[in-house]
Amino acid sequence: AREEKPIEGKKKYRKKNPNTARLCADDVMARDKLKGYQDSYAQRMQAYGLQRGIEGSEARHITTQQYYRELYVKNEHLKEEIENLQEQKDATREEVRHVYDLKDEARDKFLAMNEYVCRKDSELTIIETKLQKAKQEYEPYKALEELNRIHELFPMMKEQLRIANLCQRVGFTIETVRQLLKGITLSITSGKLYSSEHKQYFEVKEAKVKIDHEPDNLNKLRLTINGTNIIEWFKLRYKKLQQRIGVNPSNVSKNKGLGL
Repeated sequence: AREEKPIEGKKKYRKKNPNTARLCADDVMARDKLKGYQDSYAQRMQAYGLQRGIEGSEARHITTQQYYRELYVKNEHLKEEIENLQEQKDATREEVRHVYDLKDEARDKFLAMNEYVCRKDSELTIIETKLQKAKQEYEPYKALEELNRIHELFPMMKEQLRIANLCQRVGFTIETVRQLLKGITLSITSGKLYSSEHKQYFEVKEAKVKIDHEPDNLNKLRLTINGTNIIEWFKLRYKKLQQRIGVNPSNVSKNKGLGL
């Protein structure tokens, strides 16, 4: 073949290899291909709420006018919902404000009541303290009044208490005093009795002890030893003791009177 000479100034094109795979418009723009693109895109957009027609679905393309009409209706519904929500929000805020007002009022009332209760508690504590103090101060007088009333109702009880104290001072036990007050005569084989007047003990042997009435006053009691008033008995015992040790009782009495 005759080799063509290149014409000067003419653009040269490189021939494609006939064995290389070539992309054809029919392969891309075929009907089934376009439907497949539409379906795969719709599936991917479902996650974002975009409705696209896919194989087997009822979704269809709509006109622009219908789209905007439906969009307008949706917007109106949204406006109504927003207004309703705003009204509910305002009403809720008003209720909350009212609740806070009631809460503040209740808190003020509670604080006032608490202050009142605390004040009354303090006053009550002061009154109770004064009452307790007055009660403590009155107790001795009350006891004395009761004792005086008992003495008025039972005249001999006061005298019995006096003679019982005397019996205890000289050395008798409570049980012995109880028997003596019953009028029982007790025997003392050997023992000692204490004289608070002479501040010493005196021995007593083979004696009879008894509580009886004063001969000249039946409302008075006396403690006797062998029929002698114990006070006189102590004096006699003391006198004998002084005589035994060689002391003149009359001189001792004079010295005591002079404070020697």
